[in-house]
Formats: sequence, structure tokens, C-alpha cells
Amino acid sequence: MKDVVFEWYIPYIPGKKQLLLKAVVTSAVLVFLFDAFVFAPGMIYLALALAVFGFFLFRSWKFEYEYVYVNGDFTISKIIRKSKRKDVYQTDRLRFDDFVKGRATAPGKTVKDFTSNRMNALVYTIKTAEHLVYIEPSEDFLDEMRKYYRGL
Repeated sequence: MKDVVFEWYIPYIPGKKQLLLKAVVTSAVLVFLFDAFVFAPGMIYLALALAVFGFFLFRSWKFEYEYVYVNGDFTISKIIRKSKRKDVYQTDRLRFDDFVKGRATAPGKTVKDFTSNRMNALVYTIKTAEHLVYIEPSEDFLDEMRKYYRGL
């Protein structure tokens, strides 16, 4: 019996709003540090608090998704800072109601987005009974899904 195994990684890329927030927080820290040394020494506490907040916020944006497809079982894991792994979604191909190109919408279904946040990324939607799952599939995975779903 031949096993079907696919595994691929999709690194998360911060969006424009996140990059703007990073620039604003970094600029504010620099301004408060300058103010602390030139005008009011008490501003150093605000600069330090904002720097610590920014440090932890920016670290939380360093993750990637690992997709694993083994004989019909599909698992998505979130790998945080290349050290922690957390399974965030698991299903079976038999539970897929449909597999379509693009970001599909449907009323009453929960949307789960496990994409890289890249502009113009190839995104597909897995429709199940209760979820819409956005993924960025590999070409091997797409070839496997073409066996079961028309129009891909």
C-alpha cells in the first residue's frame, strides 16, 4: 500500500498595519529616550515600558504554519519562534465539503486563516460543516486534491 505524505511550511509575514505599528512604537521609544536625556528624566520609565511592550509584541509575530497531510488526515501546526509547536487545526479529507480556490465566504461558518499574509499568495479554502479554512497549499497537495474535487 502506498502512503500519501505531504509536509510544507508557510512563514507568516506581518501586514502593513503591523509594520506601521512597529514603526510607530519604535519611533515613540526613541523620542521618549531623547526627551528623557534632554528634558524630563522621568520619561525614561515610559520609554522602557513601551520598549518592553514592543519587544514582546514584535516577538509574537514570528511564527510559521506547518501543514501535514498523511493519508487523508490534515493537520495544521503553528510553530512559534522556531521553538514551540501548537496544533491549531486537524481534520480528515472525508470531512471536506469542498476545496475551492480563493477566500470563500459562507454565512454561519467560522473562518480560520492559516496563510502567510503575503500579497498575491495562492490561497485555497477548505469548506467543512462548521469552518472555512484558508490555506496556502503546495503543488503536490493540489495534485492530490484534484483527484477528489473538480474545478481545481
